[in-house]
Amino acid sequence: MTSKTARAEAQLERVDSGIAEQANLVWEQIVSVVDLITPGGRQSLSSANVLGVLVVVLSVLCAISSQLDRTLSLLPHQTVFSPVAHCPIPFCWNVATAHFFDPNLFKAAIATPCIMALARRLDQLWSAKAIVLHIMFTVTCSGVTFFLMELIHVYRTHRERDFFIPVRGCAGLIMALAHGVRHAYPLEALPLVPRSIGARYHHVPFALAVFAGCCGFVAPQIAQDWWFAELAFFYGWVYLRYMMWFPHSQAHGDHSSDYTFAGVFPRPLRPLIGCVGALAHALVALVAPSFVRLREQEDGSPTDRGSHMMVCDPSRLESGQGGAAACAPVLTGRSIDFSTPPSTVPAGPGSQEYAARRAKALALLDKNIDSFLLAPQRSSQKELVLPPRPGGRPAVDTRDVVADPTIGLAPRASLVTSAGSTAVAAGNSGLQRAPIAAHAAGAAAVPDVGTGSNGALPPCPPLPDVGTGS
Repeated sequence: MTSKTARAEAQLERVDSGIAEQANLVWEQIVSVVDLITPGGRQSLSSANVLGVLVVVLSVLCAISSQLDRTLSLLPHQTVFSPVAHCPIPFCWNVATAHFFDPNLFKAAIATPCIMALARRLDQLWSAKAIVLHIMFTVTCSGVTFFLMELIHVYRTHRERDFFIPVRGCAGLIMALAHGVRHAYPLEALPLVPRSIGARYHHVPFALAVFAGCCGFVAPQIAQDWWFAELAFFYGWVYLRYMMWFPHSQAHGDHSSDYTFAGVFPRPLRPLIGCVGALAHALVALVAPSFVRLREQEDGSPTDRGSHMMVCDPSRLESGQGGAAACAPVLTGRSIDFSTPPSTVPAGPGSQEYAARRAKALALLDKNIDSFLLAPQRSSQKELVLPPRPGGRPAVDTRDVVADPTIGLAPRASLVTSAGSTAVAAGNSGLQRAPIAAHAAGAAAVPDVGTGSNGALPPCPPLPDVGTGS
């Protein structure tokens, strides 16, 4: 039994390696074609420019030609049955192509700048291949799920008309890019948004999902693609969580505790989403345990406990490097350039400069903490002795304040004299008031008010009647 399992695993590994080699070969051919037809080669292209041009061109062409629109749109009938007699292959590609255009030019004009802005952020840290794989997986799975939902809906309600309604839009593409930017820049503030609001990139996917849902309920005829955004919200997280390849850590998926599905939602909803997510994870583990199994750390604990999100090092942006060399996901919450070893990254983790700065900062922090904790003890031991006043009354120094907040003010006062004796008593309590302080040397002394026959302080004289104005 063991030998059969080993042979099956070896065969699966050979199949996976063959598929990977074929994919790399196809990718290299595409890149070579791009180098030939592009004046500046692939270095002059970026994912942002390619996606922007693709969305604009397809939107304009589909707005002009209805036949091209029906060919590229997600039309359930054409996905099952081919509309061309001499071509029996159904238009199954429309589950992916429906996400890259919108015949409504007003919506396309709004979506294109958003797509280019998000893709430009990913270009700084991700390679073109990583962006393409992430987008294609997310939009394809979203399209397939929507197609199955339409089949179930038509079968359940017998509304055959819905089977012939084309659906297309860029909501799923925007959501896929938003998930990538959230993973790459989770704590960076959003541009063009007031800092007082506190909006960051990790808020973008959930905000887009809520906005798309509201538009779908308010104007379903205009926002037909709102389901694309909701489905891409899930599949974008699935790809980054379990499938994306991180070369630096040599692992698939970000299994850290900072990138759970509940972490994509706002904090008040995380307990409920966490319970549902744990139940769903347990059910999927019964069917595909190898797919959802989390990696273990060096101490044997699961990776999703006590680890940080695989993010990219900002030092890579300062060095001006591009492509996949920037994305260096590790379980320590920091990242390092792929092209250089950790010790050679300028001011990065592992370098001497980084270690020296860290040690200096920790020493300064310890010094500040010690001075903060020991300040009350040192000040409580200071008692400045002043010479006695003429007439024998003690003088009060008010430069060192020693007041215990847990005790508060007591009905007695201890006054320090040159002879070291304290003698003024007030009230019947046995507590002593701490020495009272002032902020300047040579403060005025307490006037001699005298005492009554029984040792009590005399009452204060009444205030003079100054009268009132008109």
